[in-house]
Amino acid sequence: MSKVWENIYQGQQCYLTSEPAPNIVPQLHFMEVQLPQRYVSPPASDTHSEDQLQSNENDFWNIGNDFDSLNDDFGVAGESLEEKKDNLFYPFASKEEWEVADYLLHSFLSMAAIDEFLKLRMIQNLQLSFSNTRELRSHAEMLPSGPSWKCQTIPSIHPTKLPIRLFWRDPVECLESLFSNPLFHNKLNFIPRCVYKTATQLLRVYSEWLTGDSAWDMQSQYPRGATILSTVLSSDKTNITTMTGARIAHPLLLDLANIHMHTHTKLSSKAFMLTALLPIPAYLHPNQCMRGMLEDCLVHVCLLIILKPLMIAAEVGIMMSDPVGNVQHCFTPLAAYIIDTLEAAMLACMRRKISPFTMASYLQFGDHFRHPTCTCAITLAQLASITVDPNDLEAYFEACAEHRLNGVYAPFWEGFPHADPPIFLTPEPLHHWHKEFYDHDLQWCLKVVGAQELDFRFSILQPITGYHHFAGGISKLKQVTGRVHRNIQRYIVGLISGVAPRRFVIPIRALMDVWYLVQCPAPDDDLLLCIDQSLLTFHENKNIIMMLGAWMGVKKPINNWFIPKLELLQSITSSTHKVGALIQWSVDATEHAHVSEIKDPAQCINNNDYDPHICRHLDHEEKLRCFAITTTLKSHPKSHDLDCSPVDVPKEDEGEEDDIDYDKREPSDPWTALLEEMNHMCITTNYFSKAKQFATLSCREFAYPPQMFIGGTTAIHLNYDLSRGGVKVEDISIDYNILDLHVTLSDFLQRDARARGVVHEVASRRRPLIDCPPILPFNRVQVWHSVCLQQTSFHDSSIILPAQTIHTSPSGPGWPKG
Repeated sequence: MSKVWENIYQGQQCYLTSEPAPNIVPQLHFMEVQLPQRYVSPPASDTHSEDQLQSNENDFWNIGNDFDSLNDDFGVAGESLEEKKDNLFYPFASKEEWEVADYLLHSFLSMAAIDEFLKLRMIQNLQLSFSNTRELRSHAEMLPSGPSWKCQTIPSIHPTKLPIRLFWRDPVECLESLFSNPLFHNKLNFIPRCVYKTATQLLRVYSEWLTGDSAWDMQSQYPRGATILSTVLSSDKTNITTMTGARIAHPLLLDLANIHMHTHTKLSSKAFMLTALLPIPAYLHPNQCMRGMLEDCLVHVCLLIILKPLMIAAEVGIMMSDPVGNVQHCFTPLAAYIIDTLEAAMLACMRRKISPFTMASYLQFGDHFRHPTCTCAITLAQLASITVDPNDLEAYFEACAEHRLNGVYAPFWEGFPHADPPIFLTPEPLHHWHKEFYDHDLQWCLKVVGAQELDFRFSILQPITGYHHFAGGISKLKQVTGRVHRNIQRYIVGLISGVAPRRFVIPIRALMDVWYLVQCPAPDDDLLLCIDQSLLTFHENKNIIMMLGAWMGVKKPINNWFIPKLELLQSITSSTHKVGALIQWSVDATEHAHVSEIKDPAQCINNNDYDPHICRHLDHEEKLRCFAITTTLKSHPKSHDLDCSPVDVPKEDEGEEDDIDYDKREPSDPWTALLEEMNHMCITTNYFSKAKQFATLSCREFAYPPQMFIGGTTAIHLNYDLSRGGVKVEDISIDYNILDLHVTLSDFLQRDARARGVVHEVASRRRPLIDCPPILPFNRVQVWHSVCLQQTSFHDSSIILPAQTIHTSPSGPGWPKG
């Protein structure tokens, strides 16, 4: 692929090479799938050497093509090839039968309940090809499967309570499954590019991963015409059981960085695939510190086994087919690893009190500048200088202390091309920003302002629809989530102002500026400079926090800044330059993926031996999902007319100035609309586009008065059914306690008549005009108690936010002012 820089100011792309950029044709080509052979290799023995585990394919056994019980002879005899070719829904007899089977297989009904359902006379009259659950699952087993699961036993010279089993599947197959997924056919980027806001190329913008320096540098090192398919990994321990059992899973998720940022961050896009279930062993070593060291080493060993095919593809490349059917020579480098603070230090082979990004130790976490980067070359050189045998745990751990290493002797990223921990490990929004605010910033405010006073200020805030109201305060909150962190951040600066010292408000406000600016989906150089300036403002004024005794420990004030998350903030600018906007590397999407990939499957089993059952359940779900996508697209009328083009949108007049493309979110392509519906993606209603369409119509073309308007960057939508109609202005003034309503309406109409088309406020200061007395051309009005307001994103005006409803009510016993 050729590299490209994009100029937003000019609205065009200029290629640095003469090689044309590939076009993604909005067409889909499907191939007839072949029924897979159901073969289960024999299980591996428990004792093998490490070389055999990595090379011998008989050392792991497939579990993906297996259900609880199968009828091996079902559907094989008596079926002709012509019937399989003519029937799109084979092995099911028809579309209706497939819909019944899909509903039963996705339901939470037990096998006995499904058998009872299929014995109903009305169901038997449908003459289904399956009469019980056994036959139904045999039908489902014949569906084409995705990447197969494997189980591998990891040998260890250190005793454990149970054998160490690793459940995984080929990450290259998972990456190819995402790359060829038709749901992402128009949501993929392939070309590294530099985006600028001005024609002089002085103000660079960083958004997608391909807009960062890392993608640009990787493309320069690969052959001409190669395609970068960057891998995004994420791992974090999650609880399987609730309240009891204490069962924990350690999933490894995989994503494709080429997918648009706004798509793979959506919780409903299902862009993260479960690639492995890392083992959580219970070592029997008497020293707790050594047990932790062994667990860290095991994670790297497992990652090395899992990612070995990905490393080979990143070095020599692999041929893959995209959703359109084009075969491309792809390389699979590691783009990002989404992880929390503790696991980031573990992957970087650093101890917990050492920064995973820089050479800073805990004594330097409070410095106002960024320390030199701790590159992979430095870490590998330190590991090579240690001559102690890694099997001698105590001695090796002691030797690692000199270099501040955690005892991992073979990092998984050592053989990964272009993989460097300071690059693929990035500041994570949920843990490094929002949790830092709750653990430190908010606690400082509670200490300075007082818990009772701050709770009172939160409790008297006006409740707003769509925003959390803390009626009981925030000092005693339990089970706080990231959403609660963000809700508190909306009010904290305004609530502490006036009661906290001004010098204390300055550093808190500086950090709040950082939290809001780093969430920009397309930061530029100016915004990054503002982030660095806000961090510098905090460090210049942070001493007031210690002077007021706000930085408290368990029993006494703390007089140091040994906060790891505070040091990670110094890497925001450098990480953004490398991997693009940091908001796309949040664990919000991965935490939600844990629900669908781990917790939901765990609820469908008998609470015994979770890992293999989770793998079987996911294989079952992927078969049904892929079959549903294929049959839906093939049976869609547009599948026979692949040359269909989107509906033409009339162009705006040349004299009209409108920098915001409000029609950007409207799916005019029938394929796009169908795929988004299949992917269960929530489509935001675009009131801006509808209001613009109403504005182009004449009065005779309206069946009823228009109820959608645009005011600046806000779209207003009124319901067709109003709350009160034909009410006198005087009655409204009395009922709603708006004594100057008559004067306000008159002033608004006079302003609108003098400067039509100019947005002006209703509640602004009014000056009575001598020549324009308050006269209204009407005496009755219509009233709506609920209004939908839609705005554009603060950071990107081309992004249309979901509409919010504002509810109002007249004055009553509980609300004197309404």
